[in-house]
Amino acid sequence: MKHTILFLFIGLCIASCHETDYPTFDDSVIDIYFTQDSVNYSFGVTPLSTTEHVVELPVRIIGASVKEVARNFKIEVVDKRTNAESPLHYTVPEQLTLEKDSVNAVVPVTLKRSALGDTEWTVAFRLLPNDYFNPTAQTEKEISCEAIITFNNVVSKPNWTTWNGSFGWSESNMGPWNPVVYVTFMDFFHRLEETLPATYRALVERYGENLDQKYNTGWGEQDFGGWDWDFNYALQKYVCGPMYEYFQAHPELGVTTFPKPNV
Repeated sequence: MKHTILFLFIGLCIASCHETDYPTFDDSVIDIYFTQDSVNYSFGVTPLSTTEHVVELPVRIIGASVKEVARNFKIEVVDKRTNAESPLHYTVPEQLTLEKDSVNAVVPVTLKRSALGDTEWTVAFRLLPNDYFNPTAQTEKEISCEAIITFNNVVSKPNWTTWNGSFGWSESNMGPWNPVVYVTFMDFFHRLEETLPATYRALVERYGENLDQKYNTGWGEQDFGGWDWDFNYALQKYVCGPMYEYFQAHPELGVTTFPKPNV
């Protein structure tokens, strides 16, 4: 009789274990996050022919990659952080994909220049849950469920100065200050990388790729100052010469005071 009671008790315990609802975890749904929560971009000194630019917001998952299949992820626009309009100012693909055998992806955002004006624009995105991913709940540095792009088409004066600290702009070589002239100058300056590579490298070594840095002359620091007379002939012939021809061919730009180089 005692053995019968013991077996009955064990049986009840086993039955009880089978009927208990223990929590389960779905390993197929894993965390996803932006690795960079903000990006700034300006069309400012890019060539006038540049009408679009793609900003890639990097995304990463917490967990292992899947070799067999690519997986889609979802985003939405955060209205309260956004003043840009789609498709007027930007576009985003309808489908976003994390490729198979990868833990990294991007959200490619195409910025459009034509309607930007002088306004500072923003567009923010938030990751959304789907069948594959959940936006991470972690709040560590460089981990975010939201990312924002700030962009504009504003051309600011470069940080060039003369010997007395005033704004440095060579009117004798480029006429009065004009944002269109500045953008065009930077465009043709960058073309020196192909047409006159040694000169281009020397100028970049001094002032940086966008001529916005200072270099040590041995008796002090100096910026581009509107012109580098050590390279006057090269700048006149290979930058200002093509610029003059360009403005002559494009009167719609309204640049009528650009001097004709004497080279």
